[in-house]
Amino acid sequence: MMMLQAFTWQEFLIAALVLSVLWYVGVGLLFYRAEISGFLSGRGRTAEPLAHGWADQVDELEVDLMGAAAGESGVSVLEADEFSFVPRESVDRPLDPLGDLADVQEEIKSICSVLEMEDGTKADFFALFGMIREKYPKVFATGLRAELAEFIVEHLPFELSEDELAGLLD
Repeated sequence: MMMLQAFTWQEFLIAALVLSVLWYVGVGLLFYRAEISGFLSGRGRTAEPLAHGWADQVDELEVDLMGAAAGESGVSVLEADEFSFVPRESVDRPLDPLGDLADVQEEIKSICSVLEMEDGTKADFFALFGMIREKYPKVFATGLRAELAEFIVEHLPFELSEDELAGLLD
């Protein structure tokens, strides 16, 4: 035990490093003698690259094996002068019930929140709702009155009679 206390960490690490280098040099000389002698003589590795069967036919594609790739269904290739865009104003787009109804409901929500904050009256609501009717006439022309009536009753801060509600949506 006394003998190990005579060594410092620095002496131990130097001894371990020297022994490790000797070990790897011995393993290298024993198992990799041919590679080391080739490297030291300056030849290095001069092995030929593996031959590839396709190396001389790179530019040729063999289509006959499986045939040409099929395009996606419903897609066709057009020349630049074969297509054009129609101005948005000239397209009579049909009513998108979900999108337009959602827009109307969002505007009704915002009107109801403003009326609630500003202590608005029924007359204020009727005036603001008239602007919504002008903005979205297709929604009120469809059979979505029941959904709108239910939505209005849920979000209004005051009560509407059946006659007022029916007059609002007609």
